[in-house]
Amino acid sequence: MRTELTYVELKSGYNDNGPAWIGQGQYNRTGLTLYFNGRVFKKGPAGSEGNYFDLETGEQYWISGVKKRGGDRHWAGSGAIAIDEAVVEAYLELRGLISLPKGYKVVTLDNLPARETSVEYENQNREEFFDESLRFKDVDTLTDVQLDELIDYYQGEDLPSIHKKARKGYIDKLDMLLQVRASRQAKNPA
Repeated sequence: MRTELTYVELKSGYNDNGPAWIGQGQYNRTGLTLYFNGRVFKKGPAGSEGNYFDLETGEQYWISGVKKRGGDRHWAGSGAIAIDEAVVEAYLELRGLISLPKGYKVVTLDNLPARETSVEYENQNREEFFDESLRFKDVDTLTDVQLDELIDYYQGEDLPSIHKKARKGYIDKLDMLLQVRASRQAKNPA
């Protein structure tokens, strides 16, 4: 699991002035799942308010790495940024600062990844929205939409939690599906 200083800002219901935090983000291998402050975030669809959504609430968030020059909040935004006490030193070192700038408040965040929550909600969502039979169909018979759904399914898997032998199968299947999609797009450019 990749760990890095992460900026998280709530976008749902706000105009660049939502609550914001800086803390230790833990990303899965694909970067599509983020564990932060006891919550689970999934990479969101293009064109949404944020780039991730809270798996439990569905709220949209803007999530990114911390910028060395500051300016993590949108230039038109405002409001205090809460920073986890566990990362204050690393943040100051990254920015080359001696103390926190005005507008930051030190808080304590939950730094344990909520994997159980992730598995519970992903399984629930998969049952509601994903047609499991797609996994067993011949790829050539899938429509482009079904192919995209199947790719999303494999990209959303938390591979470290899958047994090593099965993990290789998932990775191989995803690679093959991505090649089929690229081949289709090359034949029929939009």
